[in-house]
Amino acid sequence: MKEASSANLIGGAWQGTSGLTRFETRDPATGNRLEGYGVSSAADVDAAVDAARLAFPTWRREPAPARGRLLHRVAQELEAVKDELARTMTLEMGKVLTESLGEVDATIASCRFMAGEGLRALGEVLPSASANRTIMTVREPVGVVACITPWNFPIALAAYKIFAALVSGNCVVWKPAPNISGSALLFTQALVRAGAPAGVVNLLSGGGIDAGRRLSTHPGVDAVAFTGSTAVGIEIAEACARTLTPVSLELGGKNAIIVLEDSDLSLAANGIMQSAFATSGQRCTAASRVIVQRSVREPLLAELLRRTEQLKLGHGTDAAVNLGPLATPAQLDRVASLVTAAVQAGAEVLSGGSRAELAEYPNGSFYQPTFLGGVRATDAIARTEVFGPVVAVIDVDDYEQAVAANNSTDYGLSSSIYTQSLHYAHRAATDLHSGVVYVNSGTSAAESGVPFGGMRLSGNGHREVSTHAFDVMTELKSVYMSF
Repeated sequence: MKEASSANLIGGAWQGTSGLTRFETRDPATGNRLEGYGVSSAADVDAAVDAARLAFPTWRREPAPARGRLLHRVAQELEAVKDELARTMTLEMGKVLTESLGEVDATIASCRFMAGEGLRALGEVLPSASANRTIMTVREPVGVVACITPWNFPIALAAYKIFAALVSGNCVVWKPAPNISGSALLFTQALVRAGAPAGVVNLLSGGGIDAGRRLSTHPGVDAVAFTGSTAVGIEIAEACARTLTPVSLELGGKNAIIVLEDSDLSLAANGIMQSAFATSGQRCTAASRVIVQRSVREPLLAELLRRTEQLKLGHGTDAAVNLGPLATPAQLDRVASLVTAAVQAGAEVLSGGSRAELAEYPNGSFYQPTFLGGVRATDAIARTEVFGPVVAVIDVDDYEQAVAANNSTDYGLSSSIYTQSLHYAHRAATDLHSGVVYVNSGTSAAESGVPFGGMRLSGNGHREVSTHAFDVMTELKSVYMSF
């Protein structure tokens, strides 16, 4: 790939960054250079926010159905570049191509869902206690929304925010993670081709931590939507609190799958393998804990280890590969150090447990799919988000111990239970402290239109991928009409 000289979109114009600093994106499977980009500076952030503010008065007055029609066109444009976009995502962050294609499909589904919101009423009519009075509520856009997103889902996590912001009448400044700049560029180009007016969508490609900090604290930003680590989310929340800027946080998770003795073990194994190793475990909803009743521990582990041996590591563009590399060498180092610490603390390596050395990809960031036994719910490996293909197996005697183990972390994003008992299924829906609960399904099976978000350190109570996204993207106004 060549040098990207115009990777920022500001006020409808493609342009380079104002600073002199450069960086490179690299294929995590090979270590090879993909493309070079400039690093967006504070001046670029200011320019993007100014452009969004300038476009907002006109865009907010665009009828909601017309804003929805824009998103319908965006969906068509994404369909047209689906293969190119998916391949670029795989090259930049490593996930296998089938997953990247699935991410584009999920993005298109979200786009069409939010497009439909342009035709649905966003307010309500309420009865009045007074005669000759009508009361109604209306939702008005907040203004400029800063969207700050990570690398593990290069376009989907941004789309959930951007589509909700646009259809509700806001303008957007988007700062994606630097290492997926090419994917962000293709996605933004689709928005432009669909007819997004100048300044309504602005892209800060290659922006690092400093650009993110400047954007999230900018006086011209009216709301912040962030997906990323809990530590950074807390920092953003603290900064936004000083100006009472609304902020939506979708943060980390330490998700568990509970397997009770009455469950279908083959079905449970399916859910565990998909939830643990899709995207090489680099999902906020990844199942990094399996909490299993002791009476079925051995047959379940036997099935999981058998399936683990069948996984093929390699480049995500290879159709025979079902486990790609970790996104960066730094992420590989982090995963390796956490597993080493867990083993030193007494965990038993049941499978994997080390870096994977692939002869055809000697510079790749590969880690073996790993199961660790002998883990207690209080151990660090059972409480720390690993963000890699590592699963801690925790043994319990009964349902009560399973629930206690599930709820023992500071996170609360996604939980799952496998059981054929309606009694335990309904109890789990109440007892498991997480924003999403699955019964007889893995921890990563969200659908468009269903509220998504976490409790405790997994989020601050807001929900995405549904109409509840408008709770941050709009202000609710009550109107009293006397006659």
